[in-house]
Amino acid sequence: MAIPLVAPYPMPTDEQLPGNRVNWRPDPRRAALLVHDMQRYFLRAYRQDEAPLTDLLANAADLIAACRDAGAPVIHTAQPGAQAPEDRGLLTDFWGKGMQDVAEDTAIVGEVAPDVSGAVLCKWRYSAFFRSDLERRLRAARRDQLIICGVYAHIGCATTAVEAFSRGFEVFLAADAVADFSARRHLAALSWAAGCCAVVSTTRHLTSCLRR
Repeated sequence: MAIPLVAPYPMPTDEQLPGNRVNWRPDPRRAALLVHDMQRYFLRAYRQDEAPLTDLLANAADLIAACRDAGAPVIHTAQPGAQAPEDRGLLTDFWGKGMQDVAEDTAIVGEVAPDVSGAVLCKWRYSAFFRSDLERRLRAARRDQLIICGVYAHIGCATTAVEAFSRGFEVFLAADAVADFSARRHLAALSWAAGCCAVVSTTRHLTSCLRR
């Protein structure tokens, strides 16, 4: 039931990205960035000095910097440690008890940590919208685009993407600023998202649009 250890794999190249069904472009006046579950507990599954983790951290940091420079909101999610059974619900059946309520598990890693202006949402299920005020924050900031980076691509990132789409937000999934349990799952998540709910793009392209 525990999160599996992930063998190193390279981030997808431009040639491996799926074709997008729509031609949305991120606009710094409309976009917000969601940094999804970049906590020590979840990133411990990766080898710390190899891809995809090294690229994930570098690319997510680039997206954060570009959004901050452009004045676009940056919102982090973080699951609480030592969740009560009624709060954790059926996640226990799939993933066990989860993280403990200690910084070694719950802290967002320093390379992508929030600053004093950033928001941190308490995360309860795969989708960042579940039991949170994420949509209210985005509407209040007059944002109708959501860029997603973080882990894991085929679980929380994908479910958050499809729910954002369902709520009327244009979604961008950063292909090389998400990571997964394997290269196969990573590419499958990108293909699924591009086919039904998001634009899949590289960090280089997304930051270029944000800084234009």
